[in-house]
Amino acid sequence: MKTVIVTLTFLSTLFLNSLQAQEIIKDSLFFKYDPKYILNFKEAPEVYYLQDSHDGSTGTFFFKEVKRISSVKKKNIKCLKKFIRSSEFYSRESHLDDREAAVFFNNFIVFLMKKEDKKTTYIQVQGSFEIE
Repeated sequence: MKTVIVTLTFLSTLFLNSLQAQEIIKDSLFFKYDPKYILNFKEAPEVYYLQDSHDGSTGTFFFKEVKRISSVKKKNIKCLKKFIRSSEFYSRESHLDDREAAVFFNNFIVFLMKKEDKKTTYIQVQGSFEIE
């Protein structure tokens, strides 16, 4: 009986350790919220479209709000428009590859830094892709 308990304990420890080893820690990206580049509509206030995204017939990339945070240990805050346009998933001819942008941004924790009334809010978002 003791051997069975010891064996089960050992196996459960191995199983739990393997689950922890598979946990992926993502890096964070911080972008300044630019209302001229990031489009947000009253009908869907938790969705943020980009000026470079396509219209939806071929698929559209957008950010979906996860949560709002008042203070974050921020790193280097980048310009989203410059970041997108200098990326591998953007070309001058075809513009943004919406599907590739969603795949890329899902490898990171993304924050949009928005200043409103002298208050800074960090909006954690997740990249998404949808065909209408």
